[in-house]
Amino acid sequence: MPKRLALSFVAAAGLVLLAAACGGNGEKTVTGRVLSAVERNLAEIETLTLRGEDGNVWKFVTEGPVGTSAAHLRQHQLGGEPVIVTYHEANGRLVATDVRDAAGPHD
Repeated sequence: MPKRLALSFVAAAGLVLLAAACGGNGEKTVTGRVLSAVERNLAEIETLTLRGEDGNVWKFVTEGPVGTSAAHLRQHQLGGEPVIVTYHEANGRLVATDVRDAAGPHD
C-alpha cells in the first residue's frame, strides 16, 4: 500500500507541475507580428491585431495596461519585429493581459 500511495503522490505532483507550466490559470501566449494597435490613451492600447507565427490573424482587446503602448507597438509594426501576447478568453473575446518584445527586454 505505501508504494501505491507514493506513486499516487508522484502522479499528483506531476499534474500540478504540468498545470502550472501550461498556464493553469487559463492564460495562453502567442507570438507574432503587429498588424495594428489602437490606443485607448497614451499609456494603454484598446485593441491589438497580429499575425501569429502560425499565419493566423489574432484580434485582442484589453481591459487595462498590458506593459506597452500603441506607439511602441507601431514601431514593431514598421520594423516587423515580433511580440509575445499573453491572453485569456472571456465572453467570446481574446483579452490581452501582457504584451512584450519577443526579441529581448522592453525598450
